[in-house]
Amino acid sequence: MRTKNLLIRIIIALLISQAFYYIVDNFTVKRWNNSESLIVRVVEAGQEVIMSSESDDAYEMLERDTVLQVLSGNDADTQLSVKTVRLSGSGLDIKPGGRYLLVWDTFDNGTVQYSIADAFRVPSVAGIVMLVCSLLMAFTGWRGLLALIGLGASVVVLVFAMIPLVVQGWDSVWLAIASVFIISTVTILCVVRHARYRIVALTGSLGGVMGGFLCGALMVYLWELSGLAGEGSALLASTLPFLNMRGLLLASVLIGSIGAVLDVGVSVTASMSEFVDYDENIPLDRLLLAGLNVGTEVLGSMINTLILAYMGSAMPMAVLICSAGVEIAGIMNDPYIAQEIVQSLAGTLGLLFTIPATAFAFVTAESVRRSHD
Repeated sequence: MRTKNLLIRIIIALLISQAFYYIVDNFTVKRWNNSESLIVRVVEAGQEVIMSSESDDAYEMLERDTVLQVLSGNDADTQLSVKTVRLSGSGLDIKPGGRYLLVWDTFDNGTVQYSIADAFRVPSVAGIVMLVCSLLMAFTGWRGLLALIGLGASVVVLVFAMIPLVVQGWDSVWLAIASVFIISTVTILCVVRHARYRIVALTGSLGGVMGGFLCGALMVYLWELSGLAGEGSALLASTLPFLNMRGLLLASVLIGSIGAVLDVGVSVTASMSEFVDYDENIPLDRLLLAGLNVGTEVLGSMINTLILAYMGSAMPMAVLICSAGVEIAGIMNDPYIAQEIVQSLAGTLGLLFTIPATAFAFVTAESVRRSHD
């Protein structure tokens, strides 16, 4: 019976994600009002040929005759026969039936040059996200729904509150601290089953992340990191010169570590609460030792997760530096790599601090409860 119910839930999840795909697709295409691009479907795509160039050192450009069906804008449902161009070795190799974003450049002599900027993937992204969320709920039920609510709260806080306020010039570090507190509170309310232990998980998690943050701030100060390493940071600093880039780096340390820290804090809290449920009179010193042991077990895998995530994000830059023939000392001294190291080490120390902070907070709360009983 359970297998049958699970199969039904999986089928429902697939149907929901498919319906969501079509809803997002229809809504996005109809509301696409970007004056610089159109959503098109490729009807026919000819063979690419090399464009003629008057300069010998010009980059090689490819062009092809393309028939497109316009899907968005005032000219929707009409066909457009144009020559699309792209730089050799870059851009998309378009396929008939595919949907793409068409952009154009108008030159002084009135000539219009069309090119395919990117694939149109908004409905697919939305459909896959909904599929994952639906499958999570299918397998875990209400617990999965509560986890998604916590995730949604995190996205709302960061995307619709913290980032816009940073753009307006608010202090990024204090905004990150406030965001971490809100995200931690909502997540713990959603995922920690025993209400009396939620304050324990929150205390341990916040203690761990703040400990890691202070260590990260110390490394940033001692290593004299400005937060300007990387093209994105440099571009942001030139676009919004009033931003404190070092503060933004410290804010990223906070935000980057809170997920893993919450994982450890909740895991230790849940494990210790199970011990208490099994034996309400378990000695407090034994309960503390159990919490520390569980945290140590979890720590090994979570450190791997955290370090590898940061290493993966820094991989393109590391490969670029190595391709220039720089030795390992040069890589370690590079400010971009140093920033990734700061985030990795700060997150690791945050995990390390979270374990004893949560365990001691739990034992303290349990001691208070027993004294009142």
